[in-house]
Amino acid sequence: MINPSSIYIVDDLLEEIFLLLPLKPILKSKTVSKRWRSILESKNFVKRRVSLQKSRKILAAYNCDCARKPWLLPESRFKGDEEIVYLHCDTTRPSMTCDGLVCIPEQDWINVLNPWTRQLRRFCFGAWWPGYSRVMGFGCEKVTGSYKVVKMETWSYSDHHRVVECSVLDVETGQWWMMTPPSYNMLRPLSHKLSRKSVCVNGSIYWLQHVGSGYKILALNLHKEKFHHVSVPLTRVTQETQIASLENRLTLAATYTNPEWKLDIWRKDTRWNKTYSISLAGKGVPREIRRKGFTPVSVSKQGNLVFTDDHKRLFKYYPRTDEIRCLCLDTCVISPFSETLAPLPLKSSTLPFPHPRRTYKCRLRSKQDELGIVELLITTLVALGILLGSLSRSVY
Repeated sequence: MINPSSIYIVDDLLEEIFLLLPLKPILKSKTVSKRWRSILESKNFVKRRVSLQKSRKILAAYNCDCARKPWLLPESRFKGDEEIVYLHCDTTRPSMTCDGLVCIPEQDWINVLNPWTRQLRRFCFGAWWPGYSRVMGFGCEKVTGSYKVVKMETWSYSDHHRVVECSVLDVETGQWWMMTPPSYNMLRPLSHKLSRKSVCVNGSIYWLQHVGSGYKILALNLHKEKFHHVSVPLTRVTQETQIASLENRLTLAATYTNPEWKLDIWRKDTRWNKTYSISLAGKGVPREIRRKGFTPVSVSKQGNLVFTDDHKRLFKYYPRTDEIRCLCLDTCVISPFSETLAPLPLKSSTLPFPHPRRTYKCRLRSKQDELGIVELLITTLVALGILLGSLSRSVY
């Protein structure tokens, strides 16, 4: 029999209610029904949720026993509007991030995890042999919204010849496939070297490339799966120059010691623009790191720049007063960080390697305990009342 007291809420209205809830009640809501889970894991909701995020976070690695699974440690708020979130993992391993997901390659495995939904998936990486050189990339394709891992491997069979092999992993399906590598002119043997650090901006992955006596930027469009070159700004690019993503823009940070110790930051819109030129001498930056590079991390709402160095120090630059303050002395910064509900589906995978796939859960720690089902219902009803009240005011 139909329950006359039941209330049916359409999906669009449910989505608006969920957008008003904090992250933890949303995670609890996934367990209520398949309908709620499908709404909360839809790409449209995940995208809208990220766009509404107000607080700015920085992801950093915290050294630990490698036998433990990754988790998040409690957040530490600095003076300002940034929060630092520590990922409990091995700080010696390289990490790549995109839209809140973290990719940590190992020798034989690739770990992709979403710390907020506590999901961690492992994919077979393939065997590694002496003489191999491996360069990685991780990003999100803007057309379909799927996350992909790119692997480029080179190995030498003579003094003047190398073989380049490029493969792609779709995180959603778990499938690997081969991709056409960069052309001979883009990646000429023994003269064109790619940096191991990569960034993803607007659906493309970028690497800084050493070409003879100069530098270029090698880019990969994840949707078209084609490589192309991006010119560097009209400045002197050196070994200390770092590539980064700042406010979703491709960024280069060049550190100079002669004639002046300074940090120039260039950001690419339609063309390269110098957004910061920071003099470092006499502002509390240790002189022993004079020949080390700096990497921009984020820009606060007040326009202050947060950047890090190669010695795990975190700094903040205030353009109005031309001051630099040290925020932390031992923080292995990974990237800016955003709360995301992007799921990591547990679909069957097709791998070109005869190894099993492993799946783990990522533990999340926080200062507050999770809300129970009673608190969840109360929060949902309050959000529904706020939404209905705003709708009624807009009507009348």
